[in-house]
Amino acid sequence: MFSDLYIGAAVTTDATVKLDGFVQEESLLCGAECSSTKSPVGGLRVGWFSERFPWLGVAGDFSIFIQSWGIQSPYEVSVIPISALAMFRAPLVRSPKYPNGRAQPYLALGPSLIISTAKLAEGLAALGTARVSTDTTPDPGLDARVGIRLVASSWISVVLEYRATYFKPTWNLDGRRVETSVWTNHYIIGLGIHY
Repeated sequence: MFSDLYIGAAVTTDATVKLDGFVQEESLLCGAECSSTKSPVGGLRVGWFSERFPWLGVAGDFSIFIQSWGIQSPYEVSVIPISALAMFRAPLVRSPKYPNGRAQPYLALGPSLIISTAKLAEGLAALGTARVSTDTTPDPGLDARVGIRLVASSWISVVLEYRATYFKPTWNLDGRRVETSVWTNHYIIGLGIHY
């Protein structure tokens, strides 16, 4: 078994937004000013590789990232993906002490339950017109990763990983239906513990 604790950067590609079924001129994340937004991401993965088929494993993953887009967009979105992953690895730099390799490139893919909370802030507090609407929704999504595990000892490793998540949420904010798609690229470094 193994556990990976990781941090990194989440870069969300901007997407169009529909309000009550109509496509808006401004996009969800940053108005017309940019094509992506960045935020920190952190998470925990716990998994297991088969003894009979050491190239095949499964894992569960929990992470969180918050996209806060400032004054160019009134939206802020908090995202919690909970993923079930099939994992495939290749053993490189093998030895009798490390039969699965000191370097283990891997691929992981699986479905994700993505819980997202959208917050819409409008008006000005100084004028007494400020109001905030929030809505939380669970949506199905996809989680795909490619990375490499560098084994430092029999119980510790370093993980370098690229991850992509995708989902299509629908929120009800201030009496309006907000629909979009969220594609996020994650660049991750992590610490693995083997037991």
